[in-house]
Amino acid sequence: MSVGPRTRTLTRITSETRRRAVAAAYAALAEVCKDTGDNPSQAELVSEHPHHAWWLPASNALALVHADADEAGMLLRGARLLDEHQVAVVLPDYDYVRIARGRAVTFWRSPGRPLRDAAVSAWATAAVHRIRPGSALWLEDHDPFNGLLDGLDDAPVNDVGQSFLRDRAAELRKEWDRAEWPTPPTVILGAPAIASCYDEGSHPRLFPQRPLWRGHREWDLVAARWRTELLRGHRDDLYAYTTAYASDSRAGLAPPYEQIGAWPDYQTVRDVVVLTAVMDIVRRAHLDAHLRRQAAHQVACLRGAHQPPWNWGRR
Repeated sequence: MSVGPRTRTLTRITSETRRRAVAAAYAALAEVCKDTGDNPSQAELVSEHPHHAWWLPASNALALVHADADEAGMLLRGARLLDEHQVAVVLPDYDYVRIARGRAVTFWRSPGRPLRDAAVSAWATAAVHRIRPGSALWLEDHDPFNGLLDGLDDAPVNDVGQSFLRDRAAELRKEWDRAEWPTPPTVILGAPAIASCYDEGSHPRLFPQRPLWRGHREWDLVAARWRTELLRGHRDDLYAYTTAYASDSRAGLAPPYEQIGAWPDYQTVRDVVVLTAVMDIVRRAHLDAHLRRQAAHQVACLRGAHQPPWNWGRR
C-alpha cells in the first residue's frame, strides 16, 4: 500500500484482522483510482466507520470505501437532494458509484476542517428538516431496528451480553411502536450523533456520511444531545444547539425543542439512539482488542454496571 506515514504506523501496531480490512479498502480505492485518474499515493486513513474514509493529498479529495453499493448510491443521491434545496453540503466529485473488489467507492470534494460548533450543527439540521419528504419520494422510511442487531451473532461479546442486547432491542421495539410523535415525518439525517459540519474556507458545510431518511426530526434532535447527558467529558454546548435550532422558525418544531426532554417518549428514543451507537462498536469489536474492550464496557454500562455519566473515552 502506498499510504501516508500515519496509516503506515497504524498498520504496524494494529491487529492482523484490522490490518487486512484496511488493506482491502485501500486495494479497492487504488483500483478505482486507475479509472478516475485520482492519485491514491500517500493516502491517509481518516476514519473507519461507518466506512473507510481516505484523504488523498495528491488529489485534494476524500474517498469513501463502502461495503454496501446501494448505501453509497443513496449517500450520493442525498447530497444532491440537499444541494438542490440550498443546504450547504459537501458535494461529491462524481455523480456515480465506482465498484472494485466487491466494494463501492465515492469521491468527495475536500470538506476542510471539522467544526466543533453546536450552533452550526443545529442550523444545518434545521435546514435538512425543512425539506418536504414529498420532494424525495425515493427516501426510505426510517426504522432504526432494521439491521440493528446485524453482526451480533459473530461479535466477540459474551453470551450474557448478547442475550441482553437482544432482549433490550425487543423491549425498545415495543416502546418505539407505541411512541406518539409531536411532529409529522420529514427528511432526517438518522445518525446516532450530532450532525458533522466542516469549514472549507467560505462557509460551513454539512457532511452526512449516512443516507438520509424519511422520519421524525425528534430522532436527530435526541441524537444531538444524548452524549451531553450520558457521557463523561462531552461538553457540547447544548444551550447553543437548542437556541440555534429553536431560532429557525421555518423548522416548524412543535413543541419547542427546549422542551423535548419533557416529551413523554423522549427516553425511549434516546435509548434507541444509544443502543444504535453501542451496536456500531459491537459490530466492529472483532477488529482489535481495544474495540473489544470498548464494546464490553459499553454493554456493561447499558446493563447498569456503571452509572452515568459513563466514561467511554475521548471524543
